[in-house]
Amino acid sequence: MHKFDPEKLKKLDDPERLSLFDPEAVLKSFGLKPGMTVLDVGTGAGFYLPYLSKMVSDSGKVYAIDISPEAVEYAKSKVSQLGFKNVEVLLSQENQIPLPDNTVDFTYMAFVFHELEDPVKFLKELERVSKPIGYLALIDWKKEERDKGPPPEEVYSEWEVGMILEEAGLRVGRVVEVGPYAYGFYAMFLKE
Repeated sequence: MHKFDPEKLKKLDDPERLSLFDPEAVLKSFGLKPGMTVLDVGTGAGFYLPYLSKMVSDSGKVYAIDISPEAVEYAKSKVSQLGFKNVEVLLSQENQIPLPDNTVDFTYMAFVFHELEDPVKFLKELERVSKPIGYLALIDWKKEERDKGPPPEEVYSEWEVGMILEEAGLRVGRVVEVGPYAYGFYAMFLKE
């Protein structure tokens, strides 16, 4: 699988990315609320951290993870500059998230799923860090010709993502179009 080039991090912080979708409206529609503990997977430049931090408020917590040391440093610097007290940025391994079991209420993955080496294994690791009822908001590129994002052959179709989520034991709630370039999945981890 193709991985994002850390040398292009500044591109991930471009306000032009708001043309992809309205993060606040999408996060609200997926049920993000004050007081939740959120995991931002593949935070990159931390583009979505201002929205996540604001929506969970001071009573919530955001853990932002990335496998790229450059991305982690970039996001940490951004968090420091913006003074977010409820955000912690952590270096992660792809299938080994540095959080204890049963920590996360809400996992947010934007434009990361298509980069995973073993999506089912990764989802099982997300299940480990999720609370007994945990929510997943997954946004990724549509598998069609676009003037933005990776080529269509490097991404999954909505159908393929749905099958992978079910194989990993998630309950898919709904699939939504979140803009001209992307779709979103809302799913739940339900631990026995």
